[in-house]
Amino acid sequence: MKATNKLRFVERKDYTEDAANPRTLRILQQWWETSSMGTMSMGFGDPIPLGEVTGEWRDVPAEKEA
Repeated sequence: MKATNKLRFVERKDYTEDAANPRTLRILQQWWETSSMGTMSMGFGDPIPLGEVTGEWRDVPAEKEA
């Protein structure tokens, strides 16, 4: 899998503190892609994917400063 520069925010409900009044969390996600057929390079720019590009959205971990 290869990380890309595609990012998005998704909203999730957090029921851990109060089930009657959940809080809304905004989570940053990054697209990780796989290409079963490989890529083609034209000699300039990024490689062009061949075939259908598949992948998944993954949560970006939050770092806490020490």
